Amino acid sequence: MRTAPRASWGVGVALLIIALAGSGGGAATRGGALTVGLDQDPPTIDPHASPSAVTYQITSSVLENLLFQGTDGKIVPWLATGYRVSPDGKSFTFTLRKDVTFTDGAPLTAAAVKWNFDRIVDPNFKAGGALVALTGYTGSKVIDEHTVQVNFKQAYAPFLSYAAGSTLAMVSPKTTPTQGDAVNQKPVGSGPYVVTEYAQKDHITIARNADYDRKAPWSDHQGPPYLDRIVFKIIPEPGTRVATIESGETQMISALNAPAAVLGRLERNKGLRVERVPYPGAPRIWLLNVTAPPTNDLRVRQALNFGVNRAAFVESVYKGLGRPACAPLTQAMLADPSLCAAYPYNPQKAAQLLDEAGWKMGPNNIRMKDGKPLVILINSINYGAGNLPEIELLQGQLLQLGIDARLKSQARPPWYEDNYHCATNGPVMFLRSTDWDGLYALFDSATVHTNFNWSCYSNPEVDRLITEGKAVFDPAKRREVYLRLEKILVEQAVTVPLVDEFSVWVLHGNVRGLRFNYSAYPVLSDVSIGK
Repeated sequence: MRTAPRASWGVGVALLIIALAGSGGGAATRGGALTVGLDQDPPTIDPHASPSAVTYQITSSVLENLLFQGTDGKIVPWLATGYRVSPDGKSFTFTLRKDVTFTDGAPLTAAAVKWNFDRIVDPNFKAGGALVALTGYTGSKVIDEHTVQVNFKQAYAPFLSYAAGSTLAMVSPKTTPTQGDAVNQKPVGSGPYVVTEYAQKDHITIARNADYDRKAPWSDHQGPPYLDRIVFKIIPEPGTRVATIESGETQMISALNAPAAVLGRLERNKGLRVERVPYPGAPRIWLLNVTAPPTNDLRVRQALNFGVNRAAFVESVYKGLGRPACAPLTQAMLADPSLCAAYPYNPQKAAQLLDEAGWKMGPNNIRMKDGKPLVILINSINYGAGNLPEIELLQGQLLQLGIDARLKSQARPPWYEDNYHCATNGPVMFLRSTDWDGLYALFDSATVHTNFNWSCYSNPEVDRLITEGKAVFDPAKRREVYLRLEKILVEQAVTVPLVDEFSVWVLHGNVRGLRFNYSAYPVLSDVSIGK
């Protein structure tokens, strides 16, 4: 049996150990409720349709996967009892547990697994990140009731990691086809919790699945979860979210976009604790549209990389929430000194490159060329609390370079549409991925106008390396391929990496048993509220 390739976590493991060491001790208490403050409303909680990380902060406690990838990167059986990979790397055969039923009573069978994967690639279904995870899928074969073979056109090394990832979680083949749009609010899974209520832009409630009688791979106990229910409150404004954890209205919050000074105050509060886990995948990153002027000019893109002060993002916005980014993958995923040395902060070098590109400083400290100002349009997502602070900081830094950076601030649906249509100079975003193959979604020419090649970038050599990386199972050889790939993307300045983010959560001291999966999403099935 081949083992799954995995990235090296480096210091991320140390941070995680610190986080779990503070996760609360003592015997678990049954009953009670946990209220969790989230920073945004998910576009859907259908795991196969969502392009958004917030979806999986909820579904990681509701849905289950064939495999589980722990915080150490190791892949272990979950709904499957085992797997084997064909010699050519194109087929993956899973043996399934025989004691699993979805919460609607449907059994987990090989046919159910096949139905899930076929659903994702159905051209009539608008899949999210799940579609990328099944790149090259040619179908599944039911060997017997509890054995399924998943097949791909080419060798596909990332699949084992993706099979353990949230986008390929299993939903019921019995209820899902009859739900229509309701699947976006109440997907039916086999996990320890069940979605019972979805009030858009307000809250989502999941309740204890009393019939759950298994021991999950990360769990310290067999059987149902400890809590009666968990309520996810949608609180976009970070100051308001912080106020709820301090007042006791919530017992756990996402610290995303919490001001640095506030986070420090929370850490000093002896009744609270702060847990950090490095995110895998792409950092907080500005994808530069290489097809639209002026970012279609390599010199302009390189100037942006020299002229953006990444350390300032960490010091003023992300202090305690991340560290400066170097490349399209986080350092926790793939660290190399050459990547971080490529674009040291050098505004003088940025000015020189802009001069060479013909953009000379003009009136009002805005650069001009052929009588036109240097304008860059940033696609800024607005969750309901205004522009994100890093966007406004970026705008200010670009102004110091003589660039009129304009923000197209808009809600999620039109923001996505503009990205699909390459309508701006690019968005600031992140992408969680459990494999280096996350670069496929961001930079392969096949993903332009879909998820998530919003640099609208096409390069045959990049496509070739991405394809090569999918076919290599040896971890050391895979690393060489993806390092070459990252060096090209950095040299071409296809992005401006900003911050390697941490998944940061603030909890009351009596919240015990919090775990994280490899994606750094919280897993709540072992959580209990102490006395």
